[in-house]
Amino acid sequence: MRTNFAGFFLAVGMGLIVILLGVGTLSMAGLVSLMPAETFATEEPGACGNVAESIDSTSSQQVAALFSAEAKAGDALFKANCAQCHGIGEKVVGPPLVGITKRRSISWLVPWVQNSSKVIANGDEYGVKLFNEYGKQQMPSFGLSKKEIEDIMAWIDTQQATVPAMVNVAVVN
Repeated sequence: MRTNFAGFFLAVGMGLIVILLGVGTLSMAGLVSLMPAETFATEEPGACGNVAESIDSTSSQQVAALFSAEAKAGDALFKANCAQCHGIGEKVVGPPLVGITKRRSISWLVPWVQNSSKVIANGDEYGVKLFNEYGKQQMPSFGLSKKEIEDIMAWIDTQQATVPAMVNVAVVN
């Protein structure tokens, strides 16, 4: 009986690669750590320093939101309603949405998404500017609820880490 050592080692090697990729992905998401717990609690500077202080809170929030039910629902809603006119980091028919929750408050975004023509008719300066800038195209109303719009915004926030930073603009109500 002949043993196929090459096939055996190939299967074992592929299995290890899959395990390492899985652990690496979970580690990047902050769900698994390969360092002892004491490393995270240290206050003294050392090889790792204070790891808790070095974690960017925005990135942590984005990773947490990535796995949230809201962001998952927002992904589906975005693809069904928004993707034909909006990109995250590029202009399509409408403006790119990267940083939208930093430029506009949710109290402005909800009425805009629900009925942009009403916001424009009320003379909202930013709404009128967008309307004129994008060829006087009305954004369709999709009958989305406040919760659905918030879910879409949660998903957009998770995508911002993949797009180059745009100009930071203060939130305006």
